[in-house]
Order: sequence, then structure tokens, then C-alpha cells
Amino acid sequence: MIKTKRISSKLGASLFALVFVVGFGIGGWYGGVLPMARQLQGWWRAGDLVAVQAKIDKLELREHRSEDGPSYSVDTEFVYQYGGKTYRSKRISVGGDNSDGYNGYNHRTHANLLQARSNDQSVTLWIDPQDPAFAAYDRQLHINRLIFLIPFATLFPAVSLGALWALWAIWFKPDEEETGGEFKGNGQHAPYGSSGKLELQAERSGAAALTVFAVIWNLICMPVAATVYMQKNAGGMLIAFITMFPLAGVGLFWAAIHMGYVRRRIGNPCLSVAQQPYTGVEDLPLRLRFDPALGQRMRTAATHYPVKLEVLCEHVDSRGEDSTTKTLWSQDLGTKQVVHGAQSMDFKISLPADMPASGTQDHKDVEVIWKLNIKVLDAELIFTLPVRQGVGGPVNASEVLEQLYPREPVTLFGLPRPPGDSRKQTRSWFWAYGIFFILIAITAVAIFSSAGDSGSRRRNSNNDHPEVPTETLAQLKARLDAGADVNARDTEGSSLLMQAADNNDIAKVRYLLEKGAQVDLMTPLDANGNGERSALFAAINNDGVEIVQALADAGADLRRPSNKLWTPMHYAAYKGALKSLRYLHERGVAIDQTFDGGRGSTPLMIAVQYNQLAVISFLQLAGADRAKKDLYGEDACGYARYFKQAQAATALGCS
Repeated sequence: MIKTKRISSKLGASLFALVFVVGFGIGGWYGGVLPMARQLQGWWRAGDLVAVQAKIDKLELREHRSEDGPSYSVDTEFVYQYGGKTYRSKRISVGGDNSDGYNGYNHRTHANLLQARSNDQSVTLWIDPQDPAFAAYDRQLHINRLIFLIPFATLFPAVSLGALWALWAIWFKPDEEETGGEFKGNGQHAPYGSSGKLELQAERSGAAALTVFAVIWNLICMPVAATVYMQKNAGGMLIAFITMFPLAGVGLFWAAIHMGYVRRRIGNPCLSVAQQPYTGVEDLPLRLRFDPALGQRMRTAATHYPVKLEVLCEHVDSRGEDSTTKTLWSQDLGTKQVVHGAQSMDFKISLPADMPASGTQDHKDVEVIWKLNIKVLDAELIFTLPVRQGVGGPVNASEVLEQLYPREPVTLFGLPRPPGDSRKQTRSWFWAYGIFFILIAITAVAIFSSAGDSGSRRRNSNNDHPEVPTETLAQLKARLDAGADVNARDTEGSSLLMQAADNNDIAKVRYLLEKGAQVDLMTPLDANGNGERSALFAAINNDGVEIVQALADAGADLRRPSNKLWTPMHYAAYKGALKSLRYLHERGVAIDQTFDGGRGSTPLMIAVQYNQLAVISFLQLAGADRAKKDLYGEDACGYARYFKQAQAATALGCS
């Protein structure tokens, strides 16, 4: 509860809370909630989008520098036609979020677009037929990005709402000092029941607070861990280190559930005191009432249950960052056996006369607290006793503290240390700060790990553009002359010939073929079925017909499939590589060949699916059979209907 006396202090506290309300509110909305909503909305909308071909009119990779390091964004503009009208779009992701905060997304996107623009190729855009002005280059939902946004979309708004509640409490919630405070001073405000006896409730178990902390912990750790796990290049040490924190989060949840379960078994006990407790009282009768009856919520009932009791007087100093608790007096009342189904138990306590009463001392953050600790059914119940000064007159708590815990010598800097054994101090703020900064460090490590691409090139499908080395022809010749293997592969299985084809470097390709490079080497097939990519497919990807011809003249198999999905003819139809497609047809590759894998689609069906209008026109002129059906009985017009390609249907003349 916020303690304020004057308007000036309330204004200062309000300003402090307002900074959190506005700062975390705006940060949570624009940095988490809004981007996440756009991602999900775009993903939901993606199912209704259709493909069109577009030209790249403008392309630039922009660098943005900040104290946290550089970030990048792709500034591009696509030009496309739909329904006889020309449209322009700058949208990269269907979610409208082009952040570079995950896996070097904008670097790869820029490289892909730059390669297409350099080769004067069109790219596939996905448009909304109901709103043709809406078009995106990438219609995929990026799980990494979505996970990355979870802490910002949940914790930041939560902090803002918490600060808003604090702002309300500052002005509208009564202060303890204004109301007198329960159990302060001589206990005049202690609650009395209808029977005239003092009725006390046990302190809360802390399960709710631990649950909130567990939720916050997991909202930070779980997305970070998931982001690291999705990185194929993440090292074993990093994974092992990161895994400790989700495991700790699971442990926190288990502890919170266990605490709540244990407390539920005991129900809602109440402590009745015959009269106002005071120092010097002897044999004060107390009654602990059980609601429900003791043991009623136990799965396995026993005949008796042990109940352990202890009463103690503590001195709590909460000044500064340390909360120091010292025990001034305590008494173990032993363990009593209570029968199953008991609704209450009676016992007595005696309090010494030479101890201070409950309440604050010389400072508002220094107080004496009398407690009754009861352990029953694995639950610990703590009742705060409103003890007032009684027999023997007032007792100074500082004098008692000095006798029990003599003040330590003055330090080197002339500042006295707080009384008591510092090893027993509960340094709550120290641990809170420590945990907070550990979480921040983990988050930073994971973000930088996921933002960097680790130098490894990724090819999850044949339409990805791999990163290629910048080695010159002279450097390549020098390396081979020094004894390097002409069929050497990189870490992902790409041969030198594939790398040269990726770069669309005809001079390198011809040189490597002259040196005896194997023309049909393929990358390995991974567990997901990706791979088996040859130099021929790399050349078709760039529509580098000169390289396609050089590879064919060197004996490349123009019909050999790749990735259990494409033949060279199918891949050329998919990419819109018209020059390569025409050359393959001239070399005798069947225009209507079907592929044994997948649906058994023809190149014409693939061209229709991806709205490659120029390819559709060429294939029809070359004699492609529009009525030919795939393994599921669909023809090319069926593909146009299924994939909502109105332009392709028109080009085919479908009814």
C-alpha cells in the first residue's frame, strides 16, 4: 500500500507511476500487441490471396543505427497488374512487419529480390482479389517473430496496467497512516467477532504471488528458449544453458500449484483470542477453528494429525534496500495431536513482560511484529497478533535489540552497520535485481543469437536463393592449381559448380567443366525432404540459359528430378524461367511430362498454379495438352479454379 501524507508527495508518486503507464503502455502496444495482431491478421488473410507476377521498380536495403547496433529494412516497390489495372505495393510481409529482428530476414529478402531484379525477372506477389491494392511478397506466418513478440505483447501491457492501478491507489485508496492501520500501536483496531472475541485470519500462502511470478518468468523464458531451439546452428552449450530457465519456470509453476493445493486442504482456518493480548499475560486462551473440519479434504484420512505451534516476537527493519528481521523472543509450544474431523483446537500462550508491543517504532519502516506460527497438514499458517503493552510498562525495542544483537564496530568509512548478524538479512532487493538482470541478459543473448545468421547458408526449399561466395575466377584458378578438389563441397553440400551457377557466372562454370567438375552432383537430402539440388537447378533459378546450355553440353541430365518434387521442366515453369524452358523444349524434353512424385502435375499445371502467364502462353504454343489430368483427376483449368488464378484461367480459355 502506498503511504503518502502530503499532496506534493502524491504528485511525485503519481508522476513516477504515470511514466510507467505511458512508457510501457505505448511500448507494449506498438512493440508487441499491434505487430502480433498484424501477423495473425495477415496469416488469417493469406488463405484468400492469389498469386500475380510483379516487377521490382525500386529496391534498397536501409541501415538504421542505434545504441543497440544496426538494424535493416527493405525499401522496395512492386508494380503489378490485376483486372486490367496497374497497382503498386511496398509490402514485404503479409503481416506488415518487416523487422529484421529474427534470422537476418531482411538481408535474405533483399538478396532474393536483388537477384531477381538483376536478371530482369518477375517475382510472385500475393494479392487480395477483393482489394487488389493489398499485395505482399511473403505470405508466410513467421513463428520465430511471433514468439519473439510474446513478452512485449503481454508483460509490457501488464506493467502498464499495474502502474495504472498504483496511480489509482495513490489518490483513492486510504493510507495506513490515515486509517490508523490494523494491528498498529496498541492494537485498538483489531477485529472483534460477534462473540466479543478477537478474530484473526491467517496470512496468505503466497501461491497467487508465486503464480504471477511464474507466469512472468515463463513469458520471458519460454519464447526465448523456443527461438533458440528453432535455430539449427544453436550450439549444445547454449541450448543446455537456455533449457535451465524453462525448467525453472516449470518448477515455479509446480511450487505455486503445490502451495495452493496444500493451503486448500486446510481450508480457511480462523484464530479466536479470548481477550486483547498484551505483554506479561499468562495462559491466554486461544482457539483455532477449522473450516472445513480438519482432514475433510485429505485423500487418505488419518486418525490424528500433528499440529505444531510456535509464538515469536520479531523486529523488522525495512529501511533502505535491505529488509532485516531479528527475533527478539520465541517459544516453541510443542506438537499437539488433533483427531480427524475436529472443528477446533484449544491452547494457551504466555507472553513475557520485558518485550515491546506490536507496532512501528522510531521510523515508519521499523516495527515489532508478534506472530503465531502453526504447521498442520504440510501447510504453514501465520497469524499476526496485535499485542499491546501490558505488565511492566513500556519496553524500548532498541534496547532489547542492543542486548540480543550488540552493535558491530564502525566500518572503515565511519558509517555504523545495522545491528545484528548481516548473514541473516533477507536481501530481497538484491535478489530481485539479480533475477531481473539475469533475465535481461538471457533475452539479449537469445535475440542476438536469433538475429544473426551465424554464417551458414540455409536452403529449406528450391525457391530459396542461397548465399554464394565472392571468390573471383583468378582466385578459383589459383586454388585449384594449388591442388584443391574441383568437386569440393561446402558445409551444406553445394559443389563449386553449383556455387558458380548460383552466381550466374558463366566463366567459372565453363572453367570448372573444363577441369572435370561432375555436372550432376546434388546436395544431400535432409530429414525434411529438402535438398538434391544440382547446378542445373541453380542455373534455371537465375534463368541463365547459357549456363543451362553449357551444363547440357557437358552431359547434365535434363530430366532428372530434384527434391522429390521438381524436374528441370517443372522448376522452370514454376520460376517463370522462359528462356530455360524454351531451351529444354528444344533439347527434346517432353512438354507434358508428368512427375512421379506429388500430384503428378504437368509443367502447364505448375505455371497455372503460380500464375506464370508468359510460361502458360509458351507452353500452349508448344502444344501442351490443357485437358491432361493429374493423379487426382484435375486438369489445368481445375488448378486455376482451385488456386483462384483468374488471369491464368483467362489465358487458358477456361469456361
